[in-house]
Amino acid sequence: MTNQSKIVEALRGKPQATPPLWMMRQAGRYLPEYLAERENIPDFMEFCFNADVTTKVTLQPIRRFDFDAAIIFSDILTIPHLLGQTVRFEKGHGPILQKVSWSDFVDASIDKDLGTKYQPLFQSIQNVRAALSAEKALIGFAGSPWTIGTYMIGCGKSRDFSPIIDFAEKEAPIFNRLLDLLTNQVIQLLLGQIQAGCDVVQIFDSWASVVPKQNRRQWLWNPLEKIYKALKKVYPEVPIIYYGKGVSLDYPALISELPGLCFGLDQSVDVSWARESIQKFAPVQGNLDPEKLVSGDFKKDLAHILETLGQGPFVFNLGHGILPQTPIAHVYQMIEQVRFS
Repeated sequence: MTNQSKIVEALRGKPQATPPLWMMRQAGRYLPEYLAERENIPDFMEFCFNADVTTKVTLQPIRRFDFDAAIIFSDILTIPHLLGQTVRFEKGHGPILQKVSWSDFVDASIDKDLGTKYQPLFQSIQNVRAALSAEKALIGFAGSPWTIGTYMIGCGKSRDFSPIIDFAEKEAPIFNRLLDLLTNQVIQLLLGQIQAGCDVVQIFDSWASVVPKQNRRQWLWNPLEKIYKALKKVYPEVPIIYYGKGVSLDYPALISELPGLCFGLDQSVDVSWARESIQKFAPVQGNLDPEKLVSGDFKKDLAHILETLGQGPFVFNLGHGILPQTPIAHVYQMIEQVRFS
């Protein structure tokens, strides 16, 4: 694994003269070269498990934009799919997951080892790492147990999370077993990605904010702690980024509990607050509004982010994934401002 990456150094707590940058969802729907590859393999899960094509699309934004890191092309829903809750993607709708009997599903899945089924992903990681220069980092990722669980219980992307929260509270024994199952699967997946060649891993918790405050310890922070400790036990030097959308106010309490954890900021976070409350104690990543990148009206916001966070341990990124309608010219303008302002 490389130890020359600016991103790795920043995430280990060392400020860089120029903030390193990458974008969430940088390999994907806004790139014409990616869309051309998708035309050849319409089934998204089949696409995710084709090592040749995922190698190619992971490297596309590096070759076009020269980002400081590649993020391996995959999906957070590979875990339920491989466990047996089939996932399919419908255009204009997103992921659709089959309905299952949760007691039977958890009983059948609790001891499953998905390592062999993940070999195409691990092969892609090896391919990409071999193709990247030493100063470029390779990022692996997984969804958080909670966020993956919302898709599983809701059989897709939810607009109303109350049925999922009701299930978690009223069917607590089976929900807690499902959360434990997903926690263990996330651990094994991230360990496998690091072993295959990833220099950094990120945990996406896109639906963290819907968890009621009284449930966050059990549903969010205990699983995160288990994942963090399991990874640090084997790979103590590999940075872990936690991206919890809408829960940044909870970050300061996590800093002492999970030393060295890096914090992803969504676009709603006030960067002046983040500097004082988080960055003084831990590296941060973020947080330009993806909508501003679409419109092109981002230069003032970007300058404020750089001025406020650029002197500490910091990785520049968007506050969420890049939107499909983003003009490529705006991405070039953003990169130029980060690197040369």
